[in-house]
Amino acid sequence: MRLPLTVVFASLIRLLGWGYIPIAVIAKLPFAMSVVAVMTAVSALRGSYSEAGITAALVGVGTAISGPLMGAAADRWGQRPVLLILGVANATALLGLAWALLNEATSPVILTMGLLIGLTAPQASSMVRSRWLLAIDAEMPATSRSRSTSAVLSYESMTDELMFVFGPVIVGVSAVAWGTVSPVVGASLLTAVGIIAFALHRSAEYAQGRTGKRAPTGRGASAAPVVDTSDTAAGSTVAATGSPTSAGGGNTSANGQAASANGQAASADGGGAPTSGTPAAATEPSAAQVETAPGPDPVAMLFRAAVLLPVGGMVCIGLFFGSTLTSLTAFMETLGNADATGILYGVMGVGSAICALSVVLLPEAFRLRARWLVFATLMFVGCLLYTQGETLTFFVVALLIMGAGVGPSLVTLFAIASEQSPAGRLTTVMAMMSTGVVVGQSASSALSGTLLDGAGLAVGLWGPAVSGALLVTLGVAYHWTVRPRPRPREEVVAA
Repeated sequence: MRLPLTVVFASLIRLLGWGYIPIAVIAKLPFAMSVVAVMTAVSALRGSYSEAGITAALVGVGTAISGPLMGAAADRWGQRPVLLILGVANATALLGLAWALLNEATSPVILTMGLLIGLTAPQASSMVRSRWLLAIDAEMPATSRSRSTSAVLSYESMTDELMFVFGPVIVGVSAVAWGTVSPVVGASLLTAVGIIAFALHRSAEYAQGRTGKRAPTGRGASAAPVVDTSDTAAGSTVAATGSPTSAGGGNTSANGQAASANGQAASADGGGAPTSGTPAAATEPSAAQVETAPGPDPVAMLFRAAVLLPVGGMVCIGLFFGSTLTSLTAFMETLGNADATGILYGVMGVGSAICALSVVLLPEAFRLRARWLVFATLMFVGCLLYTQGETLTFFVVALLIMGAGVGPSLVTLFAIASEQSPAGRLTTVMAMMSTGVVVGQSASSALSGTLLDGAGLAVGLWGPAVSGALLVTLGVAYHWTVRPRPRPREEVVAA
């Protein structure tokens, strides 16, 4: 029976606790502020848009380099130690940039600090998602896992959208109120508080990596062989080995990890949280279990089309965000009202967030590969309307249509990535996805600015349409090249 959404969300909140929600939001906010804060502070204090743009681009480059590596480190050693190190390092790098700007340091110092900010960026967004998904796999009954995964990915995409919208707003307000360097200092303080709190939260027990003491599941456990080749919207499949795999990633074995007689069975309302309040997956495995536990899939599995195509889709989403914000700013300047750009951009962002959250209402028969094509096409149609905008009203309508497509596209891409993630590499894949947005946004911001300066507004407005067309093209490629049944992704324990 399909559980009501209220029951699903209540079960998820009980799983990790109410405190997880605000802590996760605070952990994700600093990076949403960082790029804009760096751009604002450097341009204001150095008087050079070129230096500001290069510094902000280096933040993106650093994130692109370190993101997947930090995800792999979390998969290997667990999220907690990785986050604690990165939280301190990133807060220090942000303060270092603030110090360099206030003391009129040389350009190489400024650029180096920008690169360090990117290299030490905590992958909060990807780790928040993977922690949810690992907890669902460990605690939720199989009948609730699919819908719970869809609800989590919809909610997280909504909060990501809101962070992208309100992060720059917070930067602007604080810069006006307390000076141009204050957003950088504020991002540093939020990083120190939010990331460390997130690292120390009890939910980190679900993400201990391959060195953690977790009972083996999936291929290492014995189960009756059942095959289900359906490509459901939540991405659930059962491999021939008998290990059920959810879209949220990870398998549960027949030993009753999701519903056992020791009090971890799902409650009548679908809660699925352990009664003791302690993560069931944190139990000590026996020596025999550890010996037979499967290792992670090879790194080469990360470079399959099934993984790289959704990562490419996230790059397209980043290209869309960057080109839209840049071209919208240019349009508002023609109206003499550039200060209102954030409000107009927020209209699209809020609409997109609402549509992202609404994805959980879609029927499972509306499969992921079909969703990619439908919502990417909707986004592309809105982008085409955007290119023809001449009045503010026309732009608002176009932005609403674009938002209605991009929000659900985000949810869909993360769902596909989670189901296609190789065994033992969930956080790595989530980090690759989040990094894709940053890379795309950084690249398009620079390219769109150059295009607008050289060819004018009419040409610059085509930037979002190009990103939309690329997203549709990748969706078609995924539809025809990736098999409907995803490769199982199990929890693994290092021998």
